[in-house]
Amino acid sequence: MRPAGDAAGRVGRRWGAALAAALAFVPAPPCLALPKSCDHDIAAPIRLAPGQACWTYHGPATSFTGSFSSGETVSAQMTGQATDYDPRSGRASRVSRPRDPNVEGPGGFFFGAPQAPGSLTFVAPATGTYRFSFSPCAMWGAPGAVKICAR
Repeated sequence: MRPAGDAAGRVGRRWGAALAAALAFVPAPPCLALPKSCDHDIAAPIRLAPGQACWTYHGPATSFTGSFSSGETVSAQMTGQATDYDPRSGRASRVSRPRDPNVEGPGGFFFGAPQAPGSLTFVAPATGTYRFSFSPCAMWGAPGAVKICAR
C-alpha cells in the first residue's frame, strides 16, 4: 500500500502537467513589452544630404540622432508596427500605428508634446546634436517609419 501523500503528489503532478499543456496554447497578449525591450536602444544617424530638407528611415531603430542649427524648424513623423489581438477569434494582425515622438537636445532641451498623433514640430533653440526617440516602448525594435525634416 502506498502512502496517501504519494497519491496526492501524483495527482498534483498530473494536474500541473495538464495546466502547463493547456497554457502552452494560450497566446500571450502581443502588445506587452518584455521588461528588457525598453532598455535595448537601436540608434540610427540622421543624415540630411546637402540641399535635402527631409530624411526618411524604415527599420527597427529606437532612436535617431542628428545635428541641427539654432532657429531651424524641425519636424518628426513616426509610425510603427503593432499587433492587434482579438481574444474572441484568437487571431492577431499587424497594423501601423502612430508612435509618440520626443526629442532631447543641447542644454537640457526636451520636447515631447506632439501636435498630432505621431508628429511633432519645434524650433531648435541651439546648434548641436538632437536625439529623437518615441513611445510606447512596446514598439521598440519593431519595424517602423520615420521622417525628419528641417527648414
